[in-house]
Amino acid sequence: MRVLILSEPIRQMQATSKSPYHAAYDIQLDMGDLNETEGFTYSLFDYDVSIVHIWEPSYHTVGYCENLPKLLQDSSLALEHGHSVICLPHSRNFISEGSDETGMSAYEWLEHLGVKLQDNVGEAIKPSGVGRAQTIQEYLKYAPRYYQIVTKPPSAARNRLAVVDDTEIVVGLEHQVGKGTLVILPPPTLELDEKDYYPMMSRLLQVARRYYDRSQRNIAVGDAPDWVGNYLVPRAKALDDQINKLADEKEKYDKLAYILYGTGDELATSVALLLNEFGLDVQPQPAGANIDLKAKHPKLNIGFAVEVTGTKDVIRKDSNKVAQAWQYLSERAGTSEEKERLVIVANSQYHLDPKQRSLEGYTPDIVKLLGNNGVLMITTSQLYEQWKAVHEGRRSSDDLVRELHSSSGLFGKSSSS
Repeated sequence: MRVLILSEPIRQMQATSKSPYHAAYDIQLDMGDLNETEGFTYSLFDYDVSIVHIWEPSYHTVGYCENLPKLLQDSSLALEHGHSVICLPHSRNFISEGSDETGMSAYEWLEHLGVKLQDNVGEAIKPSGVGRAQTIQEYLKYAPRYYQIVTKPPSAARNRLAVVDDTEIVVGLEHQVGKGTLVILPPPTLELDEKDYYPMMSRLLQVARRYYDRSQRNIAVGDAPDWVGNYLVPRAKALDDQINKLADEKEKYDKLAYILYGTGDELATSVALLLNEFGLDVQPQPAGANIDLKAKHPKLNIGFAVEVTGTKDVIRKDSNKVAQAWQYLSERAGTSEEKERLVIVANSQYHLDPKQRSLEGYTPDIVKLLGNNGVLMITTSQLYEQWKAVHEGRRSSDDLVRELHSSSGLFGKSSSS
C-alpha cells in the first residue's frame, strides 16, 4: 500500500520524535508539506491513499497558494481512478496568499469534489453511521476536536463517520467521487507525548488501510458494527484475539528487522529496541550529542555508549561518525564514563542484501585506529544475527552483553580488554 501524508506538523513530529513511527513492511509511506515553496513534486495519483492535513501556518501561506491548484487537479484524477483521499481539516478556511497574488482558500478544492465545509470549532465528537467501525472509532480517540463541519452533501448513515454529540452536525463523512472515496475526518491532536505519537500514527494508517482494502474489493473486517461480536461463535472470538496478538508481535519483529535496511533516527530507534531485547536499559541522547544512545544492563552493571549510522558505503576515515567518536572519547576522558564501551553500529551498504555486503563494513585503517582506542565496531547485520541467536535460545543475552563490553576492534575479530 502506497500512502502519502501531506502535513507540515506530522512531518515535523516524525523528524524530531525520539521514537519516530515505522510503517508496516507492506506500507510505502512518504511525507510532504503543502506549504512547501520549492520542490513540491508529490502527486496524489502516485499513491493508493493520500492523507491531506490542512494546517494554517503562522508565518506564510505561499506554498499553499502555489500547491492548492495542483492538489485539486491531482485529487480529482486520483479519485476518478479509484484511489482514496482523506482530508483532515485543522484550520479555518483561510485564503492562501502568494508573494504578489491571492490564491485558493484552504478547502476550495473540496467544493470542486462535491464537499463543502464551514468554519466551526468544538469537541464532543461521536462516531456515527459507518463511523462505528472499529477502525474509525480507534482513530477518533486521537481526534478530540473538530475545526470544520460538513454542510454538503447531505449525509446518511451509509456515508456518515462522525457527528457532534447527539446532533446531526456532521464532522466526518465518506463521499464517493468517480471510482474513489473522499473522506473527511477531524484531525489528530498534535499535543502528544512520545508514548502517544506512535499509536496515533498507527490508527491513522489503519484508516488508510481500510479505504485501500475497499478499493481493492477486500472485505474490511473493521467495517462490521460492534454488536456483531455478540453473535460470533467462541472459535471466531478466539481467532480475533489471536489475530490481534499476532499482529502486535509481527509489528515488533518488523521494527527489529529495520536495522538491516534503515538509516537516520529511525535506525537508531530500531537499534535501541534490539538492545532492549538483550536486557539493556536504553536512553536516547539529545540532538547534537556525539553519541546516539546510552545503554546499561541493570543486573550486570555494564554500560555502553552507542553511535549508530547508516550509509551506502563502508565506514571510512573521513566519516563524520569517526570524528564524533573521537570527540566523545576526548570529552569523557578522566570521567566515570570511561568504563562504558563505545560501540559504533553501522548499517553499511544498507541498499544491498546483507549477503552482498562487505563482511567488515569498516575500512582496515578505521578498524586499527578506533580498535586501538578501545572502540568496538559492529555492523547491524552482525548485531541482528546475535539477536537471532539469543531469540532462538542458542546463546544467553547476558553472555552476549559481556562479550560486547569486553571487546574492542571489529566484532568477531576483536580483542578483549
